Amino acid sequence: MRFAAECVPCLLNRVLYEVELVAPERADEAMESSLAILDAEFRRGVNSAALATKVHRAAYAIAGTDDPYSELKIRSDQVAEKIFARSSAFVEGSADRFEAAALCAIAGNVLDFGIAVGIETPEQLEKAFQSLVAEGLGVNDLPEAKKLVKRSKTVLYLLDNCGESVFDRLLVREIKRLGPKVIGVAKGEPILTDVTLEDAKRVGLDKEFDELLTTGQFAVGLDVAKVGKKLKERFDSADMVVSKGMANFEALSDELVRPVLYLMRAKCEPVARAVGANRNDNVARLVT
Repeated sequence: MRFAAECVPCLLNRVLYEVELVAPERADEAMESSLAILDAEFRRGVNSAALATKVHRAAYAIAGTDDPYSELKIRSDQVAEKIFARSSAFVEGSADRFEAAALCAIAGNVLDFGIAVGIETPEQLEKAFQSLVAEGLGVNDLPEAKKLVKRSKTVLYLLDNCGESVFDRLLVREIKRLGPKVIGVAKGEPILTDVTLEDAKRVGLDKEFDELLTTGQFAVGLDVAKVGKKLKERFDSADMVVSKGMANFEALSDELVRPVLYLMRAKCEPVARAVGANRNDNVARLVT
């Protein structure tokens, strides 16, 4: 996806948020650095995830930390675990378990901080979760996606945020019930609230996936051209990719990776436009 004018204030607000979490006295320096990178790199057509990666890398260096969101990630997991039994019962009692599990996994995508998503703390999810699921899907390609899953031998599953990943357990189980093996992919290094290998193991995802790999990168989303040999082989051999969250969509939508099921909350106008949704829709978009 291309970096849009609306992405500028969103990215700057996110940088300010993350630096103030750990080093508020360096906020001015972080903003100066971010503006300099945007001045040098923001050109029409630049990929939004690639440009955001450069800005966050500089901000982390200025803040003097490799994981400013570490506490928020743990709190997000804890809140999600409190809701997990309720969400599991919802899936068990649904006529379409696959769709119900996908809805739960998408609802957890609001656990994303420093941007205007309607939720400011992990603890707010406990009250908001039921209404998020009850909204249903604004974009629903799940019937076709389910058929594709049934024909697949291997599905590659790109993880997104902590907390959200707790609900991913439900969808991974439903995908496996339909037949294929599922390979999970976590981030190679801490970036935003995204799941690293350590984070995935903390919530038991290593026990859910048939295999668990990392991108091997510090990157918003991932750079497919720079993944390691093993993950590249898995991309090439997978029958289908399930991509969670906006950042993975922003990165992958400019790549020739097919077929991909994008599952996300469309939390901003540029992403909503790109995926063919309205802002704040729950989205299940299949691209083949």
